[in-house]
Amino acid sequence: MFKTILVPIDLAHRSSWEHALPQAIELAAVSGGIVTVITVVRDLKAAFEGVQFPFQVELMISGARDKLVEIVSAYRASAVTLNEEVRFGSIGHEVLGAARDRRADLIVMASHRPEMKDYLIGPNAAYVAQHAFCSVLVLRAPAVPAG
Repeated sequence: MFKTILVPIDLAHRSSWEHALPQAIELAAVSGGIVTVITVVRDLKAAFEGVQFPFQVELMISGARDKLVEIVSAYRASAVTLNEEVRFGSIGHEVLGAARDRRADLIVMASHRPEMKDYLIGPNAAYVAQHAFCSVLVLRAPAVPAG
């Protein structure tokens, strides 16, 4: 089964973890695995915000780490070991780098509902799924019944 599971999330979008993280925890519980929740502070975001100095990048990373710890703490009641990691750079590249570094067996990630600009799954999920060396489980939020 899966011993090392990576769950990339976007701190600004609850939908990126509210379904994916419980699923990853359930999979890890079955096999006695661990789950690492990762977020990536985008290098493009830093450029757009005028970040020019290393200490500004550190502040962005520190803020992201605080938010990530807050999110993950809500799931610590499970018997599964949960780790947090914050990286800086391109989302797809950093997720794959974290998976390699941790020797992940599985990446579990959410994908938003497709729109005209997307083809099947979101661009980051698609990139990870196409380039990962391990299995990737891309989850959609459960459909809300009409009516």
